[in-house]
Amino acid sequence: MALTDQTIKLADGRALGYAEFGDPSGVPVFFFHGFPASRLEGIVLDAPAQAVGARLIAPDRPGFGLSDPKRGRLFSGWPDDVVQLAVHLGIYDFAVLGTSGGSPYVVACADRISERLTAAGIVSGISPLHNQAVRLSMNVDQRRMFVSVARFPWLARRMFAQSMQEVQADFPSLLIRMAAERPDADKFVLERPDIKDMLRTNLTEAFRQGVAGAAQELALYRGSWHLALKKVAYPIQIWQGREDVITPPSMAEELASLLPHTLTRWYANEGHCLLFARSEEILRQLVS
Repeated sequence: MALTDQTIKLADGRALGYAEFGDPSGVPVFFFHGFPASRLEGIVLDAPAQAVGARLIAPDRPGFGLSDPKRGRLFSGWPDDVVQLAVHLGIYDFAVLGTSGGSPYVVACADRISERLTAAGIVSGISPLHNQAVRLSMNVDQRRMFVSVARFPWLARRMFAQSMQEVQADFPSLLIRMAAERPDADKFVLERPDIKDMLRTNLTEAFRQGVAGAAQELALYRGSWHLALKKVAYPIQIWQGREDVITPPSMAEELASLLPHTLTRWYANEGHCLLFARSEEILRQLVS
């Protein structure tokens, strides 16, 4: 049975929220949610994780869901939170998997705590945005958010406040607009009842504490990741849909060019919902 509302107190006094899905006695996999999102994104991975024998542990990042905010945080601070949660759960070694905005957190773990990792994977991941060609490959809305809005915290907070209101007031219309810009593969996934339910619950939970956490994280994506990607020795698997219009193929190519040891699996007819379309396949490849 999934455990969706767990918390621990970290060494600095912050609360860290997390959920568990899949097989309680399975291979531990720490799942890093997208953006903006929460631990509840993992709900739709519960059955696939059970099928492949994976114990999926999904923490909320600072300022999202049940996790307290952290002033001045960086991607590089995340591995310490993960290790504290692992110790609390009695786990020494584990895999890490991040989707979309979860990718820099996978890189941070591969860089800082590689001795604990059994595998590392990124699905439809965002890359650093310093490369102009990568920025130009993003669709207009994504480029506006990650490149322009991210420069101004007040504007980011306003944008996310509007999104929060839309989730609460008229989620069906928001979902229609979300699907309109997506390829057919994503539209098919977004029509699934379990995905619709997850998205509403996940987005609502992401903004449980308001929008400051999302605005803070948006600025992190736009700026320097403060990670030496070219020196990350641990191998990272990448799964990427060719039709992804949110984190386009150029981002997977950018990650593969910056990270010394990657294996990229391409999917010709998949979009940004790749993880939900191929959950069992991806989890099986990660833990095998």
